[in-house]
Amino acid sequence: MLHRLPSTFAVTVALLSMALLLGGGQGGLGDTLTQVLALALMALLYARKPDLKSWPKAACWAALPLLALAVFLLPWPEMFSASGAARSQLMQALAPASVALNAQGGLIATASERALYWLLPAVALYLSVLQLSQRQRGVLVRVLIFWLLINATLGLMQRADGPESSLYFYSNTNPGVAVGLFANANHYGISLAAGLVLIFATMVTLFSARGVSRIHPLWWVLLFVCAMVFIVGFLLSGSLAAILLGLFGCFMMVPAIISANQRNDKSHWVFTLIILGLIAIIPVSLYFVALEFTNGAFDDLRLQFIQIASQASRDFSPWGSGPGAFWYVFPQYDYNFITGDVIVNHAHNEYLELWLEMRWVFAAAAVLALMAFTGQGFRLWFRAKDYSRASVILARAAWVALLLLLMHSIVDYPLRTTAILAMAGVLAALLVLPESQRISDENA
Repeated sequence: MLHRLPSTFAVTVALLSMALLLGGGQGGLGDTLTQVLALALMALLYARKPDLKSWPKAACWAALPLLALAVFLLPWPEMFSASGAARSQLMQALAPASVALNAQGGLIATASERALYWLLPAVALYLSVLQLSQRQRGVLVRVLIFWLLINATLGLMQRADGPESSLYFYSNTNPGVAVGLFANANHYGISLAAGLVLIFATMVTLFSARGVSRIHPLWWVLLFVCAMVFIVGFLLSGSLAAILLGLFGCFMMVPAIISANQRNDKSHWVFTLIILGLIAIIPVSLYFVALEFTNGAFDDLRLQFIQIASQASRDFSPWGSGPGAFWYVFPQYDYNFITGDVIVNHAHNEYLELWLEMRWVFAAAAVLALMAFTGQGFRLWFRAKDYSRASVILARAAWVALLLLLMHSIVDYPLRTTAILAMAGVLAALLVLPESQRISDENA
Protein backbone atom coordinates (compact mmCIF):
# COMPACT_ATOMS: atom_id res chain seq x y z
CA MET A 1 0.00 0.00 0.00
CA LEU A 2 2.83 2.42 0.78
CA HIS A 3 4.06 2.51 -2.82
CA ARG A 4 0.66 3.89 -3.84
CA LEU A 5 0.99 6.87 -1.54
CA PRO A 6 2.34 10.12 -2.98
CA SER A 7 5.91 11.13 -2.23
CA THR A 8 6.25 13.09 0.99
CA PHE A 9 8.79 15.31 -0.72
CA ALA A 10 6.37 16.15 -3.53
CA VAL A 11 3.62 17.01 -1.03
CA THR A 12 6.11 19.09 0.97
CA VAL A 13 7.01 21.10 -2.13
CA ALA A 14 3.32 21.53 -2.94
CA LEU A 15 2.52 22.71 0.60
CA LEU A 16 5.37 25.23 0.67
CA SER A 17 4.40 26.51 -2.78
CA MET A 18 0.75 26.87 -1.82
CA ALA A 19 1.63 28.68 1.40
CA LEU A 20 3.88 31.19 -0.38
CA LEU A 21 1.47 31.72 -3.27
CA LEU A 22 -1.82 31.94 -1.37
CA GLY A 23 -0.85 32.68 2.23
CA GLY A 24 0.31 36.28 2.03
CA GLY A 25 -2.80 37.70 3.69
CA GLN A 26 -4.81 36.54 6.68
CA GLY A 27 -7.94 34.44 6.96
CA GLY A 28 -8.56 33.85 3.26
CA LEU A 29 -9.37 30.72 1.28
CA GLY A 30 -5.67 30.24 0.60
CA ASP A 31 -5.03 29.77 4.32
CA THR A 32 -7.79 27.17 4.55
CA LEU A 33 -6.51 25.17 1.58
CA THR A 34 -2.98 25.28 2.96
CA GLN A 35 -4.15 24.01 6.34
CA VAL A 36 -6.02 21.11 4.72
CA LEU A 37 -2.94 20.14 2.72
CA ALA A 38 -0.86 20.38 5.91
CA LEU A 39 -3.14 17.83 7.59
CA ALA A 40 -2.74 15.58 4.55
CA LEU A 41 1.05 15.85 4.76
CA MET A 42 1.10 14.98 8.46
CA ALA A 43 -1.15 11.98 7.80
CA LEU A 44 1.18 10.88 5.00
CA LEU A 45 4.22 11.20 7.25
CA TYR A 46 2.56 9.02 9.85
CA ALA A 47 1.41 6.46 7.26
CA ARG A 48 4.94 6.08 5.93
CA LYS A 49 6.56 5.94 9.37
CA PRO A 50 3.96 5.04 12.05
CA ASP A 51 6.62 4.33 14.68
CA LEU A 52 7.08 7.82 16.14
CA LYS A 53 10.16 6.66 18.04
CA SER A 54 11.97 6.38 14.70
CA TRP A 55 11.34 10.04 13.89
CA PRO A 56 14.16 12.56 14.50
CA LYS A 57 14.33 13.63 18.14
CA ALA A 58 13.95 17.26 17.10
CA ALA A 59 10.37 16.45 16.03
CA CYS A 60 9.38 16.76 19.69
CA TRP A 61 9.78 20.53 19.45
CA ALA A 62 6.76 20.69 17.14
CA ALA A 63 4.59 19.83 20.14
CA LEU A 64 5.64 22.95 22.07
CA PRO A 65 3.45 25.57 20.30
CA LEU A 66 0.62 23.07 19.86
CA LEU A 67 0.54 22.27 23.57
CA ALA A 68 0.69 25.97 24.49
CA LEU A 69 -2.45 26.59 22.41
CA ALA A 70 -4.14 23.38 23.56
CA VAL A 71 -4.04 24.66 27.14
CA PHE A 72 -6.46 27.42 26.14
CA LEU A 73 -8.81 25.04 24.34
CA LEU A 74 -9.48 23.08 27.54
CA PRO A 75 -12.21 24.01 30.05
CA TRP A 76 -10.80 25.94 33.01
CA PRO A 77 -12.10 26.04 36.57
CA GLU A 78 -13.88 29.29 37.36
CA MET A 79 -11.12 30.37 39.77
CA PHE A 80 -8.75 30.50 36.78
CA SER A 81 -11.07 31.38 33.90
CA ALA A 82 -12.55 34.36 35.76
CA SER A 83 -9.33 35.55 37.41
CA GLY A 84 -8.77 39.27 36.99
CA ALA A 85 -11.34 42.02 36.49
CA ALA A 86 -10.65 42.47 32.78
CA ARG A 87 -10.99 38.75 32.07
CA SER A 88 -14.25 38.54 34.05
CA GLN A 89 -15.69 41.48 32.11
CA LEU A 90 -14.74 39.89 28.82
CA MET A 91 -16.39 36.61 29.86
CA GLN A 92 -19.61 38.40 30.71
CA ALA A 93 -19.58 40.27 27.43
CA LEU A 94 -19.05 37.12 25.37
CA ALA A 95 -21.21 34.51 27.10
CA PRO A 96 -24.15 34.19 29.53
CA ALA A 97 -23.43 33.37 33.18
CA SER A 98 -24.48 29.73 32.76
CA VAL A 99 -21.81 29.18 30.14
CA ALA A 100 -19.09 31.13 31.93
CA LEU A 101 -18.78 28.39 34.58
CA ASN A 102 -17.36 26.02 31.95
CA ALA A 103 -15.39 28.61 30.00
CA GLN A 104 -12.31 27.59 28.10
CA GLY A 105 -8.95 29.13 28.77
CA GLY A 106 -9.33 31.01 25.49
CA LEU A 107 -12.43 33.12 26.03
CA ILE A 108 -13.12 33.37 22.30
CA ALA A 109 -13.19 29.68 21.42
CA THR A 110 -13.29 30.14 17.64
CA ALA A 111 -10.27 32.45 17.78
CA SER A 112 -8.29 29.88 19.78
CA GLU A 113 -9.19 27.17 17.28
CA ARG A 114 -8.14 29.37 14.36
CA ALA A 115 -4.81 29.99 16.07
CA LEU A 116 -4.26 26.23 16.26
CA TYR A 117 -5.18 25.74 12.59
CA TRP A 118 -2.86 28.59 11.68
CA LEU A 119 0.12 26.60 13.04
CA LEU A 120 -0.57 23.49 10.97
CA PRO A 121 1.35 24.35 7.76
CA ALA A 122 4.49 25.34 9.67
CA VAL A 123 4.34 22.25 11.89
CA ALA A 124 3.78 19.92 8.91
CA LEU A 125 6.67 21.44 6.97
CA TYR A 126 8.94 21.28 10.01
CA LEU A 127 8.22 17.59 10.58
CA SER A 128 8.64 16.76 6.90
CA VAL A 129 11.88 18.69 6.30
CA LEU A 130 13.44 16.99 9.33
CA GLN A 131 13.15 13.69 7.46
CA LEU A 132 14.43 14.90 4.08
CA SER A 133 17.87 14.10 2.74
CA GLN A 134 20.43 16.87 2.31
CA ARG A 135 19.86 16.85 -1.45
CA GLN A 136 16.10 17.19 -1.00
CA ARG A 137 16.65 20.04 1.46
CA GLY A 138 18.75 21.84 -1.13
CA VAL A 139 16.04 21.43 -3.75
CA LEU A 140 13.39 22.68 -1.32
CA VAL A 141 15.47 25.79 -0.59
CA ARG A 142 15.63 26.47 -4.34
CA VAL A 143 11.86 26.12 -4.54
CA LEU A 144 11.59 28.65 -1.73
CA ILE A 145 13.95 31.02 -3.56
CA PHE A 146 11.92 30.59 -6.75
CA TRP A 147 8.67 31.68 -5.12
CA LEU A 148 10.39 34.55 -3.36
CA LEU A 149 11.76 35.64 -6.74
CA ILE A 150 8.21 35.63 -8.13
CA ASN A 151 7.21 37.62 -5.06
CA ALA A 152 10.03 40.15 -5.55
CA THR A 153 9.39 40.58 -9.27
CA LEU A 154 5.66 41.05 -8.75
CA GLY A 155 6.36 43.68 -6.10
CA LEU A 156 8.60 45.67 -8.42
CA MET A 157 5.95 45.49 -11.14
CA GLN A 158 3.34 46.76 -8.69
CA ARG A 159 5.58 49.63 -7.74
CA ALA A 160 6.09 50.56 -11.39
CA ASP A 161 2.38 50.22 -12.19
CA GLY A 162 1.28 52.68 -9.50
CA PRO A 163 -1.55 52.77 -6.92
CA GLU A 164 -4.20 51.63 -9.42
CA SER A 165 -2.30 48.51 -10.40
CA SER A 166 -4.36 45.38 -10.99
CA LEU A 167 -1.46 43.21 -9.82
CA TYR A 168 -2.34 43.40 -6.13
CA PHE A 169 -3.63 40.14 -4.66
CA TYR A 170 -5.54 41.72 -1.77
CA SER A 171 -7.98 44.61 -1.52
CA ASN A 172 -6.75 45.56 1.97
CA THR A 173 -3.17 46.36 1.06
CA ASN A 174 -0.62 49.18 0.66
CA PRO A 175 -1.47 50.71 -2.74
CA GLY A 176 1.34 52.30 -4.68
CA VAL A 177 4.12 50.31 -3.01
CA ALA A 178 5.63 46.88 -3.52
CA VAL A 179 3.88 44.07 -1.64
CA GLY A 180 4.32 41.16 -4.05
CA LEU A 181 2.34 38.10 -3.00
CA PHE A 182 1.61 39.70 0.37
CA ALA A 183 -0.93 42.20 1.61
CA ASN A 184 1.65 44.13 3.62
CA ALA A 185 4.82 45.84 2.36
CA ASN A 186 6.67 45.05 5.61
CA HIS A 187 6.08 41.33 5.13
CA TYR A 188 7.21 41.61 1.53
CA GLY A 189 10.44 43.29 2.60
CA ILE A 190 11.37 40.90 5.40
CA SER A 191 10.63 37.82 3.26
CA LEU A 192 13.20 39.04 0.72
CA ALA A 193 15.73 40.01 3.39
CA ALA A 194 15.53 36.49 4.85
CA GLY A 195 15.56 34.89 1.40
CA LEU A 196 18.71 36.78 0.39
CA VAL A 197 20.64 34.95 3.10
CA LEU A 198 19.62 31.62 1.56
CA ILE A 199 20.76 32.78 -1.88
CA PHE A 200 24.27 33.56 -0.63
CA ALA A 201 24.39 30.19 1.14
CA THR A 202 23.34 28.42 -2.07
CA MET A 203 26.00 30.27 -4.08
CA VAL A 204 28.74 29.30 -1.65
CA THR A 205 27.54 25.69 -1.47
CA LEU A 206 27.49 25.31 -5.26
CA PHE A 207 30.89 26.91 -5.62
CA SER A 208 32.39 24.62 -2.97
CA ALA A 209 30.94 21.56 -4.74
CA ARG A 210 32.29 22.44 -8.19
CA GLY A 211 35.19 19.98 -7.84
CA VAL A 212 32.86 17.09 -6.98
CA SER A 213 30.12 17.62 -9.56
CA ARG A 214 29.71 19.78 -12.62
CA ILE A 215 27.76 22.97 -11.92
CA HIS A 216 26.06 24.53 -14.95
CA PRO A 217 27.15 28.17 -15.40
CA LEU A 218 23.51 29.19 -15.73
CA TRP A 219 23.10 28.59 -11.98
CA TRP A 220 25.53 31.41 -11.21
CA VAL A 221 23.68 33.79 -13.50
CA LEU A 222 20.30 32.89 -12.00
CA LEU A 223 21.49 33.21 -8.42
CA PHE A 224 23.19 36.53 -9.12
CA VAL A 225 20.03 37.90 -10.75
CA CYS A 226 17.95 36.62 -7.82
CA ALA A 227 20.27 38.33 -5.34
CA MET A 228 20.05 41.65 -7.19
CA VAL A 229 16.25 41.47 -7.44
CA PHE A 230 15.94 40.59 -3.75
CA ILE A 231 18.20 43.47 -2.74
CA VAL A 232 16.28 45.98 -4.85
CA GLY A 233 13.03 44.51 -3.56
CA PHE A 234 13.66 44.97 0.15
CA LEU A 235 15.33 48.34 -0.41
CA LEU A 236 12.23 49.60 -2.25
CA SER A 237 9.75 47.95 0.11
CA GLY A 238 9.49 51.11 2.18
CA SER A 239 9.99 49.04 5.34
CA LEU A 240 12.72 50.51 7.53
CA ALA A 241 12.87 47.35 9.65
CA ALA A 242 13.25 45.13 6.57
CA ILE A 243 16.09 47.29 5.19
CA LEU A 244 17.96 47.31 8.50
CA LEU A 245 17.47 43.57 9.02
CA GLY A 246 18.46 42.84 5.43
CA LEU A 247 21.67 44.74 6.07
CA PHE A 248 22.18 42.86 9.34
CA GLY A 249 21.59 39.51 7.60
CA CYS A 250 24.27 40.29 5.00
CA PHE A 251 26.68 41.23 7.78
CA MET A 252 25.94 37.96 9.62
CA MET A 253 26.70 35.89 6.51
CA VAL A 254 30.26 37.22 6.13
CA PRO A 255 31.81 34.91 8.79
CA ALA A 256 29.81 31.98 7.43
CA ILE A 257 31.20 32.55 3.93
CA ILE A 258 34.75 33.01 5.23
CA SER A 259 34.57 29.75 7.18
CA ALA A 260 33.26 27.92 4.10
CA ASN A 261 36.41 28.72 2.11
CA GLN A 262 38.89 26.04 3.08
CA ARG A 263 40.91 26.09 -0.12
CA ASN A 264 44.16 27.86 -0.92
CA ASP A 265 43.67 28.02 -4.67
CA LYS A 266 42.23 30.64 -7.02
CA SER A 267 38.80 30.24 -5.45
CA HIS A 268 39.78 32.85 -2.87
CA TRP A 269 38.93 35.67 -5.24
CA VAL A 270 35.38 34.38 -5.70
CA PHE A 271 34.74 34.30 -1.96
CA THR A 272 36.36 37.72 -1.67
CA LEU A 273 34.02 39.11 -4.32
CA ILE A 274 30.98 37.69 -2.52
CA ILE A 275 32.11 39.25 0.76
CA LEU A 276 32.84 42.60 -0.90
CA GLY A 277 29.41 42.46 -2.50
CA LEU A 278 27.81 41.97 0.90
CA ILE A 279 29.80 44.88 2.32
CA ALA A 280 28.89 47.08 -0.67
CA ILE A 281 25.23 46.71 0.26
CA ILE A 282 25.91 48.68 3.47
CA PRO A 283 26.18 52.22 2.06
CA VAL A 284 23.30 51.65 -0.34
CA SER A 285 21.13 50.37 2.50
CA LEU A 286 22.06 53.30 4.71
CA TYR A 287 20.92 55.68 1.98
CA PHE A 288 17.49 54.06 1.85
CA VAL A 289 17.38 54.02 5.65
CA ALA A 290 17.90 57.78 5.64
CA LEU A 291 15.03 58.16 3.19
CA GLU A 292 12.70 56.09 5.35
CA PHE A 293 13.46 58.16 8.44
CA THR A 294 11.73 61.12 6.78
CA ASN A 295 8.38 59.36 7.03
CA GLY A 296 7.58 58.43 10.64
CA ALA A 297 3.81 59.01 10.82
CA PHE A 298 2.94 55.35 11.11
CA ASP A 299 5.85 54.72 13.46
CA ASP A 300 4.29 57.18 15.91
CA LEU A 301 0.97 55.37 15.60
CA ARG A 302 2.72 52.03 16.08
CA LEU A 303 4.15 53.26 19.39
CA GLN A 304 0.65 54.14 20.55
CA PHE A 305 -0.54 50.65 19.59
CA ILE A 306 2.20 49.20 21.78
CA GLN A 307 1.33 51.46 24.71
CA ILE A 308 -2.33 50.49 24.57
CA ALA A 309 -1.49 46.79 24.25
CA SER A 310 0.87 47.07 27.23
CA GLN A 311 -1.90 48.53 29.37
CA ALA A 312 -4.30 45.78 28.28
CA SER A 313 -1.75 43.06 29.04
CA ARG A 314 -1.42 44.34 32.62
CA ASP A 315 -5.18 44.31 33.10
CA PHE A 316 -5.49 40.74 31.80
CA SER A 317 -2.96 39.39 34.27
CA PRO A 318 -2.27 36.59 35.13
CA TRP A 319 -3.61 34.37 32.30
CA GLY A 320 -4.26 36.71 29.38
CA SER A 321 -7.31 37.13 27.17
CA GLY A 322 -6.78 33.92 25.20
CA PRO A 323 -5.29 33.28 21.73
CA GLY A 324 -6.68 35.42 18.92
CA ALA A 325 -8.57 37.81 21.23
CA PHE A 326 -6.45 40.89 20.53
CA TRP A 327 -8.78 42.25 17.84
CA TYR A 328 -11.62 42.22 20.42
CA VAL A 329 -9.66 43.57 23.38
CA PHE A 330 -7.84 46.45 21.68
CA PRO A 331 -10.95 48.56 20.84
CA GLN A 332 -11.99 48.41 24.51
CA TYR A 333 -8.86 50.43 25.34
CA ASP A 334 -8.53 52.55 22.21
CA TYR A 335 -12.09 54.02 22.33
CA ASN A 336 -11.59 54.96 18.64
CA PHE A 337 -9.51 58.00 19.70
CA ILE A 338 -6.43 56.83 17.78
CA THR A 339 -7.66 54.54 15.05
CA GLY A 340 -11.14 55.90 14.35
CA ASP A 341 -13.03 53.46 12.18
CA VAL A 342 -9.88 51.47 11.33
CA ILE A 343 -9.77 47.96 12.82
CA VAL A 344 -6.41 47.22 14.45
CA ASN A 345 -6.03 43.45 14.39
CA HIS A 346 -2.45 43.24 15.69
CA ALA A 347 -0.19 45.07 18.13
CA HIS A 348 2.74 45.35 15.68
CA ASN A 349 4.82 43.60 18.30
CA GLU A 350 4.30 39.85 18.15
CA TYR A 351 5.73 39.18 21.60
CA LEU A 352 3.64 41.83 23.31
CA GLU A 353 0.51 40.56 21.58
CA LEU A 354 1.17 36.98 22.65
CA TRP A 355 1.93 38.22 26.17
CA LEU A 356 -1.47 39.93 26.23
CA GLU A 357 -3.26 36.84 24.94
CA MET A 358 -1.39 33.97 26.63
CA ARG A 359 0.72 35.53 29.38
CA TRP A 360 2.75 32.95 31.36
CA VAL A 361 1.91 30.03 29.07
CA PHE A 362 3.49 31.98 26.22
CA ALA A 363 6.40 33.08 28.41
CA ALA A 364 7.24 29.49 29.38
CA ALA A 365 7.02 28.23 25.80
CA ALA A 366 9.01 31.21 24.49
CA VAL A 367 11.84 30.69 27.00
CA LEU A 368 12.15 27.02 26.02
CA ALA A 369 12.09 27.85 22.29
CA LEU A 370 14.64 30.65 22.72
CA MET A 371 16.97 28.36 24.66
CA ALA A 372 16.74 25.72 21.94
CA PHE A 373 17.28 28.31 19.17
CA THR A 374 20.28 29.85 20.93
CA GLY A 375 21.79 26.50 21.83
CA GLN A 376 21.44 25.17 18.29
CA GLY A 377 22.94 28.38 16.94
CA PHE A 378 25.97 27.98 19.21
CA ARG A 379 26.36 24.41 18.00
CA LEU A 380 26.12 25.41 14.32
CA TRP A 381 28.64 28.24 14.58
CA PHE A 382 31.18 26.68 16.93
CA ARG A 383 30.67 22.89 17.19
CA ALA A 384 29.66 21.63 13.74
CA LYS A 385 33.04 20.45 12.46
CA ASP A 386 31.84 16.85 12.33
CA TYR A 387 29.36 17.61 9.53
CA SER A 388 29.76 18.32 5.85
CA ARG A 389 30.50 21.90 4.86
CA ALA A 390 27.40 22.14 2.64
CA SER A 391 25.01 21.11 5.39
CA VAL A 392 26.60 23.49 7.90
CA ILE A 393 26.53 26.55 5.62
CA LEU A 394 22.86 25.93 4.82
CA ALA A 395 21.99 25.45 8.49
CA ARG A 396 23.84 28.63 9.45
CA ALA A 397 22.02 30.58 6.75
CA ALA A 398 18.70 29.19 7.97
CA TRP A 399 19.59 30.27 11.52
CA VAL A 400 20.36 33.81 10.36
CA ALA A 401 17.18 33.98 8.24
CA LEU A 402 15.04 32.75 11.14
CA LEU A 403 16.74 35.27 13.43
CA LEU A 404 15.71 38.05 11.03
CA LEU A 405 12.07 36.93 11.17
CA LEU A 406 12.15 36.79 14.97
CA MET A 407 13.71 40.24 15.21
CA HIS A 408 11.19 41.68 12.75
CA SER A 409 8.42 40.37 15.00
CA ILE A 410 9.44 43.00 17.56
CA VAL A 411 8.03 45.75 15.33
CA ASP A 412 5.50 43.87 13.21
CA TYR A 413 3.65 40.56 12.84
CA PRO A 414 5.26 38.64 9.91
CA LEU A 415 4.64 35.24 11.50
CA ARG A 416 0.88 35.89 11.49
CA THR A 417 0.88 35.22 7.74
CA THR A 418 0.75 31.63 6.55
CA ALA A 419 3.45 32.30 3.96
CA ILE A 420 6.15 33.54 6.34
CA LEU A 421 5.16 31.12 9.11
CA ALA A 422 5.54 28.24 6.64
CA MET A 423 8.91 29.67 5.65
CA ALA A 424 9.85 29.76 9.35
CA GLY A 425 8.84 26.10 9.73
CA VAL A 426 11.22 25.12 6.91
CA LEU A 427 14.04 27.25 8.34
CA ALA A 428 13.59 25.76 11.82
CA ALA A 429 13.95 22.23 10.43
CA LEU A 430 17.05 23.19 8.45
CA LEU A 431 18.77 24.06 11.73
CA VAL A 432 18.95 20.34 12.54
CA LEU A 433 21.92 18.76 10.78
CA PRO A 434 21.12 15.33 9.27
CA GLU A 435 23.16 12.47 10.70
CA SER A 436 23.84 11.38 7.10
CA GLN A 437 26.05 14.50 6.79
CA ARG A 438 28.31 13.54 9.69
CA ILE A 439 31.88 12.94 8.52
CA SER A 440 34.94 11.35 10.08
CA ASP A 441 37.69 13.44 11.61
CA GLU A 442 40.22 12.66 8.88
CA ASN A 443 37.79 13.85 6.16
CA ALA A 444 36.51 16.89 8.01
